[in-house]
Amino acid sequence: MAGHFCPRCNTLVPPILSHCPRCGREHERVVGPARQGERTEEEDLAPNTVKIERPPYFPYRPRPSQVEIVRAVEDAMDSGKHLVMESGTGTGKTVCSLVGALQHAKANKKKVLYLTRTISQSDQVMKELRSISRRQRVTGIPMLGRRKSCLLIRSLDEFEDIPPHALAKICEERKSRTLAKQKGGCPHYADFLAIGETSFLQYCSNHLPTAAEFDTFCEKQGACPYEARKAVMPLVDVVAVPYVQLLSKEIRSQLLDRLQLTMDDFVLIVDEAHNLIDAARDQESFDLSVRDIEAAEAESKELGNPRLVNGVEHTYLCITLRRIIEEAIKEQIPRGSFDAKLGRRFLEGRLRGELELSDEEMRSMCANLVNIGQEHVDTRLEAGKEPVSATLRLGSLLTEWFQAEDSRFVKIVSSDDLGCLRAYCLDPQETTRFLREVKGAVHMSGTMQPLRQYADILDLPSDRELRIFPSPFPPENRLVLYAEDVCAGQREMREDPTMRTRIEDHIIDICQATDRNTMVFFRSYEMLRSMRGRIEESVDRPLYWEEAGSSRRLASSIQAFKKGRGGVFFTVMGGKVAEGLDFPGQELDIAVVVGLPYPPPSLPLEELRRRYDRMYGQGRGWEYSSAVPAVRKVQQAVGRLIRTETDRGVAIILDNRISRYREQIGARPSDDLVKDLVGFLGWSKRF
Repeated sequence: MAGHFCPRCNTLVPPILSHCPRCGREHERVVGPARQGERTEEEDLAPNTVKIERPPYFPYRPRPSQVEIVRAVEDAMDSGKHLVMESGTGTGKTVCSLVGALQHAKANKKKVLYLTRTISQSDQVMKELRSISRRQRVTGIPMLGRRKSCLLIRSLDEFEDIPPHALAKICEERKSRTLAKQKGGCPHYADFLAIGETSFLQYCSNHLPTAAEFDTFCEKQGACPYEARKAVMPLVDVVAVPYVQLLSKEIRSQLLDRLQLTMDDFVLIVDEAHNLIDAARDQESFDLSVRDIEAAEAESKELGNPRLVNGVEHTYLCITLRRIIEEAIKEQIPRGSFDAKLGRRFLEGRLRGELELSDEEMRSMCANLVNIGQEHVDTRLEAGKEPVSATLRLGSLLTEWFQAEDSRFVKIVSSDDLGCLRAYCLDPQETTRFLREVKGAVHMSGTMQPLRQYADILDLPSDRELRIFPSPFPPENRLVLYAEDVCAGQREMREDPTMRTRIEDHIIDICQATDRNTMVFFRSYEMLRSMRGRIEESVDRPLYWEEAGSSRRLASSIQAFKKGRGGVFFTVMGGKVAEGLDFPGQELDIAVVVGLPYPPPSLPLEELRRRYDRMYGQGRGWEYSSAVPAVRKVQQAVGRLIRTETDRGVAIILDNRISRYREQIGARPSDDLVKDLVGFLGWSKRF
């Protein structure tokens, strides 16, 4: 990077210095070229323009709203509070939150934990840290779990099917062999030890690598990226952490121990925080399936059918459990349904009656299952086999089931997958308890409203601060339209056989009207698949389709779409494309939203609605559990359009139910979608 000349003595000042090496005059460090869409502080300031005071760690010429966000973040962390904020498109919430957090953390010798949902979000954190580091030196690293970064595990057959605790066992056993200089150790761990942590820390300090870049650096040296990360993380300023690392009590405890942190030693940033509540519920929810029971029954023969408590052997317990689930499916699930809510202590009562056990004996039975399973894991590990046990899993699941309070969980019997018992978490107390203990946090998203709902459900402390920072981009650069003649609801489409055809007609007409890059967001994969045939036959443009579960193909399609012109990308709301990916400039000009993605009816959803009605008032249940998540997904899709100050784009919503939220989204009805579209975007070669 080039330096600059001192205005006093005309000496060349290297970019790493803050003063002239000849005359000593102090200078602001050169921070390098601006990002796309950013202007440097020295560029074309109008006469009499007052410069905005730039926060010490801010790497670009800030807008007034960005300085306000930085101050809000820093103030919240200085006072140990939680800031819940909606930060609109273009506010630069990633860099603003990092700057505010770093200014507090560096002054108070704390670490910043930046919670992300996807690897692409952690990559963005590292890119912003690179910019910050050109102004004030900072260090950071993105964290990945063992499954994604351990070179040894990647070499194992079918490692994807090995549960996390078994992977940890394999890793620890191989490492112990390496340390003892025995055969069967891990060569990648040995190479890491030989190289030493200093090399990896220096690489992180100099390059602030993304997750993939760090893995590649380690792999070229034959060293284990997972162990290298563990060594570096306690030594850097910022760690980008996947959600699960903090939502799981066990994993979180291990992480904080590894980082050598107490609850007073870090501040927290939660990115895309509108996803946190569902992620926390999913983390605490679990299933006990007939497949789990059958696997444990098969293993009991290998174990010699051990006795668990007086009168109950391993195999008999499995047979009894399977029969209880099968009978519950027949007796309790109504015809035409696939699940039913269970009564209080259903399984406990049935097992106690069938096995003639007391509550104390039931607890002993579960503990013995866990102990027997753990011994089996150790035996398999010594024999060089995968350290897994169906008995250990069954004992752990039964223990969890008996400990799951009816006040926090809805318990269900389902006919899915041969039959299962399902404990769905309504109130993720483990997550809320942890968050309340954090001394300084920012929860942010581009679509957080209503903010009070988020703060209430997570039971954040009463002194939490709720703030909305609107997008600084000109509102006239975006046009949001909706069609009044179609409704993409399931009931409406069943009752009106012409509805599907009319929606398809709109999609085809919009795609054929222009050669601008277009993205079509469906409410579900089912709807996407059902309309694909006719769209492919009728649209004469390059077409790209997201398919569930195909991450590698999706990444390739996204790159082709972004690099090309005139393409149409078909995806779903709430998916990987609808959140966290940027399409600046002409990479995306038109977004078509097909339907409102209300969550499908389910027993857990009904329980959640009733719970919210009781807690927050009648009618809030449907609003909080269905309407708010659906509108957020629409806003996320529409938000892909405008990513820089010069972007212009049109969003078209093919569902007249959006009229209920037209003011919130900034939408207006249109009698002629194609005419309004072309009129806003200008000339199109297709007209």
